[in-house]
Amino acid sequence: MSDYGYRPAPPPEDGRPRGGGQQGGRAQGNPSGNAGSGQSDYGWGGGQPQSPQGRGGAPRPRPQQQPYGTPASGSASVGRASGSASVGRGSASVGRASGSASVGGASGAAPVGGPGRTGRASVGSASVGSASVGSASVGSASVTSARPGGREDRAGRAGSGPGGRRRAGKGPLGEADLDPDTGKKKRKRLGRKMFATFIALGVLLVGAVTVTGAYFIQSAPQLENVFRQGESSAFYYANGTTQAGAYGDTLRLQAEVGEIPETVTDALVSLEDRKFWDHGGVDYVRTMGALVNNVTGGETQGGSTITQQYAGMVLEAREEISYDRKAREAAMAMKMESEYSKDEIITAYLNMAYFGRGAYGIEAAAKNYFGVELKDVTYDQAAFMVMQVKSPNGYYDPYYTDAYDEGAAQGRWNFAMNSLVETGDLSQSERDEFAYPTPIDEFNSSGSWGGNTDVGFLINELDGYVFDELLDRYGITREMLKGGEDNPEGGGYTVTLTVDPEIQAALKSTGSRGDIAVETNEAGEPVDADGAVVDAAQAERILTDEGYAQFVNSNEDAALEKFPEYMMTAMVAIDPETGAVLGYYGGDNGFGVDKAGAESPHPPSSTFKMVTAATALESGDSTESWFNGSSPRQFDSLTLDDVEECIGGGDYPDCTLRNGSQNSQVEMTLTDAVRKSKNTPMYSIAEQYDASTILDLADQMGLSVMNQARTIEDDEGTPHDVSINYVMNDDGTYTQHGTAVDAEGNSVVDASGNWDIYADIQVDENCNPIVNLDGLFLAADEAVPCDIGGKNPTDPFYNHIAFGQYPTSVRDMASIYATIANNGFYNESHFVAEVKDNTGQVVEPFEGSLDSGQVISEETARNLQWIGSEISGESATGEELDRDYFGKTGTWEAGGKDKDGEDYPDSYNAHAWYVGAIPQLSIAAWVGNLTSESDPIADVDDDPNNVFGSNTAYPVWFTAMDRVLDKKDWDKEEWDGRVEDQGNVTSWDIENAGGPLEGGAFCAAKPDDALCAGVQDEQAQQECEADGGTWDGEACQEGEEDDDTEQPTSDPTDTPTDDSTDEECGGFMQPPCDEETPSEEGSTTPEDDEDNGG
Repeated sequence: MSDYGYRPAPPPEDGRPRGGGQQGGRAQGNPSGNAGSGQSDYGWGGGQPQSPQGRGGAPRPRPQQQPYGTPASGSASVGRASGSASVGRGSASVGRASGSASVGGASGAAPVGGPGRTGRASVGSASVGSASVGSASVGSASVTSARPGGREDRAGRAGSGPGGRRRAGKGPLGEADLDPDTGKKKRKRLGRKMFATFIALGVLLVGAVTVTGAYFIQSAPQLENVFRQGESSAFYYANGTTQAGAYGDTLRLQAEVGEIPETVTDALVSLEDRKFWDHGGVDYVRTMGALVNNVTGGETQGGSTITQQYAGMVLEAREEISYDRKAREAAMAMKMESEYSKDEIITAYLNMAYFGRGAYGIEAAAKNYFGVELKDVTYDQAAFMVMQVKSPNGYYDPYYTDAYDEGAAQGRWNFAMNSLVETGDLSQSERDEFAYPTPIDEFNSSGSWGGNTDVGFLINELDGYVFDELLDRYGITREMLKGGEDNPEGGGYTVTLTVDPEIQAALKSTGSRGDIAVETNEAGEPVDADGAVVDAAQAERILTDEGYAQFVNSNEDAALEKFPEYMMTAMVAIDPETGAVLGYYGGDNGFGVDKAGAESPHPPSSTFKMVTAATALESGDSTESWFNGSSPRQFDSLTLDDVEECIGGGDYPDCTLRNGSQNSQVEMTLTDAVRKSKNTPMYSIAEQYDASTILDLADQMGLSVMNQARTIEDDEGTPHDVSINYVMNDDGTYTQHGTAVDAEGNSVVDASGNWDIYADIQVDENCNPIVNLDGLFLAADEAVPCDIGGKNPTDPFYNHIAFGQYPTSVRDMASIYATIANNGFYNESHFVAEVKDNTGQVVEPFEGSLDSGQVISEETARNLQWIGSEISGESATGEELDRDYFGKTGTWEAGGKDKDGEDYPDSYNAHAWYVGAIPQLSIAAWVGNLTSESDPIADVDDDPNNVFGSNTAYPVWFTAMDRVLDKKDWDKEEWDGRVEDQGNVTSWDIENAGGPLEGGAFCAAKPDDALCAGVQDEQAQQECEADGGTWDGEACQEGEEDDDTEQPTSDPTDTPTDDSTDEECGGFMQPPCDEETPSEEGSTTPEDDEDNGG
């Protein structure tokens, strides 16, 4: 090698692994995962962009293998070097350095450096102050540096520099020198003179180097600007030590001082710089030997120490071959040695070096070569990786088949292993136990990784949620996070997520059912419909008889393990006291469709009744207020007089609403209406207090998104079915979004290249969305805010919002219940706990960046907790939580058609929910069909007629919560209990329904109520007249019995179905028609008294 011997080769300019060949397109620096091209609503593959003619578009990038292990990182404060150093994760305190230089005949103390600012515990990462260097005169020099003893002292490694001044000869020649018989002595004297001459030359050269070094020390750049330049920004779980992923152009991982095992440092030192632990930055003997050899015409050699090599990286002089560069490196090396410990220097070297395979830093190399964590690297692996630094272009790497030289590689590795024996790090017998290692073939060369995991929805490089949050709350852009060769001052951020690794693991173990089942060949490789080997995301799926995709069901710990394979779940866990998202499971692959997020909302069904009940309580009602829970029940607001049709069930003008399959007239309190999950009382609350009031309160409690399917006419009056996503704002307004086209008719796509379902859309002066003649929204420059209830009391959602018709996200439902659990105090949900920049400094969020406040009274929250404390379900084991909790079940019916084109029976459900909380944690659990939002699911016996929240979603919630509590040492906190005197015991709904029912519960409980007095007289009159008497207004006068008296007739209203019909839905301010995605069941849910609301 001509570059002075042991020279780290520069990394490729584009940040990708380079070499003579590549295999199968692997390790190309692509994003860390993909969504695939399958039409799936799950976290393993998402749909593609939809053009006006249909769905299509370019596929997402192929997935990369997730890096093995969970590297840890942190930050440490580093000042000047001193005799001792305390270095640990989180902080390191290093004192001032001082030393003396004796040069020639003169000597003097030269203080070097001073106290520095805090920074990371690695050379080039810390921010340090300026250094002053004393002057020196030239002679034969002894230069030492004061530095902390980073590594423990080893036998036979005494620290020493070159010797002092060499004494001159004895003086003039004496008689013995003139003896003619002493020729042999003359030859000896001649040899001594020649040797002295070379020594003198060496002294002069050393002096020259010293003078030059003194000059370059003065002019060397300060290290205060050498941070974690270009490093990938790292995402960590809430514990701060377990890495979840990264974002950047190149895979650059940084180990902290003390984290690099001796296997690595021993291999590096024995191969590159055996005097590393002893010299002061420059090995003079080695440098002179290389210099003399080069001057005399020998093969170009180098004497660079590890410190000099690192200095060359910092100075970006890696490809420059000159003595000027060597002098600058030497000066920088001496300066580093005076300011940093040996451990800091060798850590910095191993962090900055390029090892090939796109890996910057030894920690990244450990992942990409052997798929192990740094702490587990063995001697044979360490030697293999260290030797790559000389030739990271594939010469020593079998992955690059075109460039690999097996003989040279094995020879270099044997040399490295034998060096470990020579330095005493290994005995010969230990060395003999190691064989030439074989690196892995699958690795991730991208600086971004973690996107194809269960937390990938938060951190994937395409559309991870944290990027918007970092911009909104901290002002940190993607460019600032990214780093890379073209952005050396960017990157290196450490983002700590709110996600607790134990809670996340509990949610994943509860939810994951393994991979999607796909067709494979005889070798077990996934294949497409033509039998070609493809990635699993593009493989042909194995469908059920009903045509549903299904899981391989490989996780025995999944709560749905015994349920049909086509079912899946999504869960979100939130800390009520902070709003921190502690767990998030929307699928196994963050590049797929997030079933827990806003991109895949589900009708919350009866779980939303808690918000409706809160509206009643906040409006002055009490838990004992009375409601008519009859089914079917007629409501005037369900009639469309202009077209003489009904919204929902019934025959115009007798438009009715149902409570599932119930056919009875009943009265009940608000408490029972929620616990028994009745729709008709909830609808009456929306009529009484306005649907917009319910929406506004839900917004304050944590609702952020809601979806609605509507029918909108274009300019020519042609109706089009559309899906609108509403985003709620903090100021009581909403904006509207959906798939749109721009002025040129081009589809508006998201970062993944798919239709952007949250594109800003144009609205008219009345806040009604505008569609073109193809029925597509027109893209707007920015969304227009509209007032909730600004147009009418049902703007933008009709009264059916009261029982959860309109889809929202699992995350939002967890947030709403977290507000109830926190006694009515709302904390905005978020994913980011802390951010540090590339100097290790904490970046503070903008003041007020998270919304919070008391949004419902404590009395309302406590009463909701009390109501929900009696609503549970069936756990898989039959056990109960041994602590207070509250919750609410919910189901929503299937609205599509089966494979034969027939409507699903009314008893089939497509969605099941349980949302509940303990004081420390709120969890929302949803269960649905993997393939479609509107297709049915089944119970554990594969019966689609017996699906309720209590026997389908509650087991998921219970399992997740139980596993969390197994890991957390949380106190068994109790709810504060019911507030009995809140509000008034109202009966306005009894009156609105036409009065109390005969023999009903209301008058039985309140016989003295004014409404009941008339009912008793009416009942007595009917009984009198039925017996043939005459009622005189006060008493019955007996008469002859009339056998021809007509018997009461049955309800003439046809029994309505749970599905709305095409003729009875879809207009503005009307419930939407059934759509396969999402399902919208116009007016009812199949919930019965027996099910606790199912």
